[in-house]
Amino acid sequence: MRILFHAPVLSAHRPDPALSSILGVPPTVTDTLFGLKPAHKLTGNRGNIIHAEAPARSLRKDPEGSAVGNIANLQKNLGDGYAEVMAAHFDMIVVSLANFIRPNHDGIRLFSALEALDGRVPFVVLGAGMQGSHAFEDLMPGNRDLLALLNERANLFGVRGTQTAEWLAQNGLENTTVLGCPSLYVYPQSIMAIDGAAAQAKGRQANVMTAGHFSMREGAIVERGTELAKAFDKIEASYVFQDEIFAYGKFIKDRFGYNEGNNIAQPEELNRWLSRKCGHKVDFNRYYYFSEADRLAAGGDAA
Repeated sequence: MRILFHAPVLSAHRPDPALSSILGVPPTVTDTLFGLKPAHKLTGNRGNIIHAEAPARSLRKDPEGSAVGNIANLQKNLGDGYAEVMAAHFDMIVVSLANFIRPNHDGIRLFSALEALDGRVPFVVLGAGMQGSHAFEDLMPGNRDLLALLNERANLFGVRGTQTAEWLAQNGLENTTVLGCPSLYVYPQSIMAIDGAAAQAKGRQANVMTAGHFSMREGAIVERGTELAKAFDKIEASYVFQDEIFAYGKFIKDRFGYNEGNNIAQPEELNRWLSRKCGHKVDFNRYYYFSEADRLAAGGDAA
């Protein structure tokens, strides 16, 4: 089956020459945290890499006939012939989503691209989830329209959990299937090997890896980051950055602050700076930043 996977996951520059047998080049290796920004612009939030890449790694497909691409960009570039071209080249579209059901997200571009297919190519959605607690009316019109379209036209409307499914059902959107995050399926041996009971038994001796909490807002770390720092006080732990790091201080431009060979950032200055911004001691043993899904490895007993 020829599948288009909707996901901006390729950490490589797009070449200008429109030639058939060339690929983009990866970003130049850097030794500073700030130097990661060009690579970040290619894929966006690093927290999306695994779930966005997971469907292409998990599903059987015709590898030569399948591709990764952003369908909103394809609609813009192909113009009036968009639906016809997509139908000629692909048998199905797979859209991997994250926690986009929130008031500050606008789904209008994805809505427009899926609606413009006009039923010519079937599509499935994986990983849709809600973030926070809010009313349906709090969502932007584009996001409300997107959810209605997914509910009506998706061959499979996969959501992350029962809370999302129940919330959508309460708002008249009942055509959902609870599947969890697509990342749960791409490396099943790793997922099955997670032993939560063993980590709990170790208590404060557990080695933990966590991610996605130290965002900046109005000059300070958000509340969930501060609470995370308190929760991990005196616990051996590692932290994985997503995109929050580029809002930090000038020290992110310091030479040798990041080793791209092992994806590890020097912890000393990060711990000092985050401690000041949190108003509570932050003392992670290691800080990671990953640009590719296959570089990720199990870093602790729990996450």
